Amino acid sequence: MTAPDTPRYVGVGAARGVPEDEVLSLVRAALAEAGGTVAALATVGAKAAEAGLTGAARRLGVALLAFPAGELAGVRVPGGGSAAALAAVGTPSVAEAAALLAAGPGAQLLVGKRKSAPPAGPSRATCAVAAAPGHHRAGPHRPSVIVVPSSPGPAPPAYGPQGELVTTPPALLISGHGDRDDDGAQALRTLLDAVAERCPEVPAAAGFPGRAPSALPLAEAVDALAARGATEVVTVPLLPEGPVRRGPAAELTAAAARHAGLSFVQGQAPDGHPALLGAWERRLDEALGGGARRPRDRARTTVLLVGAGSGDPHANAEVARAARLLWEGRGLAGVETAFLSYAAPDVPAGLERCRVLGAAVPGPDAPGRIVVLPCFPLSGAEQERLRLQTEGWGAAHPESEVTCAEPVGAVAEVADAVAARYREAVRSEAEHRVAVG
Repeated sequence: MTAPDTPRYVGVGAARGVPEDEVLSLVRAALAEAGGTVAALATVGAKAAEAGLTGAARRLGVALLAFPAGELAGVRVPGGGSAAALAAVGTPSVAEAAALLAAGPGAQLLVGKRKSAPPAGPSRATCAVAAAPGHHRAGPHRPSVIVVPSSPGPAPPAYGPQGELVTTPPALLISGHGDRDDDGAQALRTLLDAVAERCPEVPAAAGFPGRAPSALPLAEAVDALAARGATEVVTVPLLPEGPVRRGPAAELTAAAARHAGLSFVQGQAPDGHPALLGAWERRLDEALGGGARRPRDRARTTVLLVGAGSGDPHANAEVARAARLLWEGRGLAGVETAFLSYAAPDVPAGLERCRVLGAAVPGPDAPGRIVVLPCFPLSGAEQERLRLQTEGWGAAHPESEVTCAEPVGAVAEVADAVAARYREAVRSEAEHRVAVG
């Protein structure tokens, strides 16, 4: 027999303009079938601002959780979902996938997709119900974005009528790299603004770590988040932290001492994330003056994808994975990897490997051109170091044509990758808490 307070996670989908009452009626009918009480509603990000959904969540006294379409599309659901939903919002399943994601790893679908049945007109809402493993022992999975419904008047209570805590998402702190002057600070601000557009409910700030003078000190960024009420902060460094690299650890320790109750979760740097593939390809074409657009010229080009390097082998492996993705289907002779520090091969060794592989191909179409492509996003000391190493190797090997591309900058793909790293860190932390709880 189901306990009356057993938490249930309800995924909801909606057509534009769906009435609040239609959503409520459908949710209540599904809960009557599943048993238990609603812990949260969940939907796709494209529907997070739908008034019928936010109004239903407010009346139920719970949060409306919004997941990116890409995350929902990766959830296996009975029947595989709907082609119409995939075309409309980018995922074949909204209600079932959102319910399972909200309930967390190992969740069980209790009520499959149900459609509303209004007395007049077509159905404009769907829902499904899932339970967390162990029903009450596992806490709710923290989503990529948490939308806490608001209404005019006094702030909502910390706990809803169901006794479930209404949470806000952890803040995001971007630890920058590159030039610390006004131009560098503007590039970091541009990136921060783009990330904020992708995670509108997440308090976010950015700054440069270290003691060197900066227009955007990391310590001030942390203080600003604390002033906005943040108690948990996910840090996403634009450069991976090596074993001796001067990262933000000292500043975060000092910030935790200044702000009682403030804690930090370490995220992974965006370099090596597949979201950057399009930006890298644009830089590749620019470095070749557009010549690599022709199949024959691309076949003569080898790319050396260079990461900053990290003491974490998993982070370095992501660069190798990205190199494989960059090579597939683009007609290049090959894509090799190298690192500025902390990992092998270094840049000269990577260039030498590109040269040897090209020399092993006979004939006039042998790969004779190398493009060095940086993974790290912003210009600065790392790019200058890479350029000098590339020029030094090229001077010693005049028979090889080698070009060093510029970093991609604060483009949309970097913002996508930073937002993805934030979500990964939030998900990992939530799963860790469930595992040890």
